[in-house]
Amino acid sequence: MKLKFLLVIFFLFQSCPSFAFNPANPYWMNLKPKLIKHLDATINKNEYKYEIVGPTVEMKNFLGNRPDANVQFEKLILDNPSSRKTIVAVAYDENNKQIDSLVISFDVWIYRNVYMLRNSVSTKDDIKEENILKSRIPIRQMDERLYFTGNLKQKVAATNIQANTPLKVNMVRHEKLVQVGDMINIKNENKFITLEFMCKAMSSGDIGDTITINCPEMQNKTMKALVTGAGTAKLI
Repeated sequence: MKLKFLLVIFFLFQSCPSFAFNPANPYWMNLKPKLIKHLDATINKNEYKYEIVGPTVEMKNFLGNRPDANVQFEKLILDNPSSRKTIVAVAYDENNKQIDSLVISFDVWIYRNVYMLRNSVSTKDDIKEENILKSRIPIRQMDERLYFTGNLKQKVAATNIQANTPLKVNMVRHEKLVQVGDMINIKNENKFITLEFMCKAMSSGDIGDTITINCPEMQNKTMKALVTGAGTAKLI
């Protein structure tokens, strides 16, 4: 019974007519150059990139046998967050009487400066200043907040990042808890005693990372320590 029910649904789905826009429609081919001319005159190509999708309804005709009719386009609104925009084309006769109208959709991307990496990095690798570059690319307005725009100094990769990939917020994470040059609290523990002293971090690291430290007051001035928290580590 369940199988028959699924088959009926599949048949109905397959039988439902769907609108498939025909880009070779002669009425559309007559209108499209007018639309392109309008979009090129009203859209700043240094700020936006557009791609025409086509009419939102089946285009059986437009203007009929009046290809020279006056076609006007409604005001373009580009600042809403959706990348899919629509515009209405309205045709008028010589007496300024409306002949026909048509809603047309197109996609718009906005150009933004984004961070990229010159070379690929792996998860937990430092994102070094010399590996960072900026590039201006078109992005969907609704996705603008997904791209990382903060300070990349001493950030680390949260995942493997290929070269020339626009950096998104989820690809980088906080700076390491210990930075090169920080004076950090070092513990040296055994069963009988715990010693604490201040040393200089010679490398950066997060919790669980092994770093090099320099301790001027110790006999062995350069040693290794395991990062245990923000500004803290223990000798290993």
